[in-house]
Amino acid sequence: MAAANVYFDLTRAFNARGPAVALASGQAVVYYRVAIMSKDGDWVVREDPAACARVLEVLADRGAWYRPGAPLDARWLSGGWSSHFEYRDERERRVRCDFFSRPPRVDHAALDRRIAAARDPLAAIDLESLIRMKQTQRDKDYAVIGALAARLPPAIELQWTMDVDRVLALAPAHGAGMTRPAVAAAVRGDRDGVVIGLARERDRLQRADRIRVEAYASAAREFLAAFGALSPAARALPQAHGEVCRLAERWLPTRVTWPEAGDADAQ
Repeated sequence: MAAANVYFDLTRAFNARGPAVALASGQAVVYYRVAIMSKDGDWVVREDPAACARVLEVLADRGAWYRPGAPLDARWLSGGWSSHFEYRDERERRVRCDFFSRPPRVDHAALDRRIAAARDPLAAIDLESLIRMKQTQRDKDYAVIGALAARLPPAIELQWTMDVDRVLALAPAHGAGMTRPAVAAAVRGDRDGVVIGLARERDRLQRADRIRVEAYASAAREFLAAFGALSPAARALPQAHGEVCRLAERWLPTRVTWPEAGDADAQ
């Protein structure tokens, strides 16, 4: 018998009283059967006090504690911050849980509506939002994007795939009028142009993501130093939530800005 997925079980628990979260990142890739496992759990959580309270309640029942990150509070979630927790389950497995409400490059309002309308407690974000999330600085995510895109209709797959051969195969039937440089090259039968177009696209996405992550890391420096001074007992739920909020109110900005990749290159 296959082992139960603890992160799927947690998703059902978080959503047992109504839509609160949806699987994202690695566990959403598992949900769509592109991967067989992912070591951590990631969720998009609704910017709703009841949703945050439900997540904290479920985690506290399991003996979870805060890891370095923002408090699970809409003031910081709405600014693009993420919250991180950990606990040991009954089998002494490390269970790591990460939450955010505004994944990068994803339309927040549309995603929140989809989560709110979910009927199945085992909910995951939609494929196109997941693809946008995977447009990171990590090389390995671009193979995942190709596998996720292959689950979409061909014309939509062509908008997202980073696979040279798929672009070449799909473009003759579905690429007319598409402005994506790699697709335009494929329509012309220019394989080198497809390779160059996808490489430039990946480089642009990776640089933009790196700039964003570095901006958050810089903004969090003083807060993380203060968080690091907390004792293990002070990080445990439920009491820790108030203390982490107090630290964030003092040290963690609710909003972070960063230059566009092109602007940063010019500096």
